[in-house]
Amino acid sequence: MSDQELDLLEEKIDNILRYCEQLGSERNDLLRQTQEQASQLNELEGKLARFEEERENVRLRVSELLGKIEQIDAFSKEFEDTGTAPQTVAPPGV
Repeated sequence: MSDQELDLLEEKIDNILRYCEQLGSERNDLLRQTQEQASQLNELEGKLARFEEERENVRLRVSELLGKIEQIDAFSKEFEDTGTAPQTVAPPGV
């Protein structure tokens, strides 16, 4: 093997090593990005769970309020039908 062939071989090996280092660096960057995205995903999943819980609580409260409105409507209807307010028993001590 001549010196020129050895120099060419060394250059090719150096190029391959630089390429491997570049790939390793890119791999590390991609791993870091993947970890950051996984962390963000976990955070967003937690927020979603809290929002769903809050939404269910709001739904239950609205349903409860609608039930109370229906009671008021029924009371008003009864008042209109009889023309007088229904008699209620006063609490003791009043």
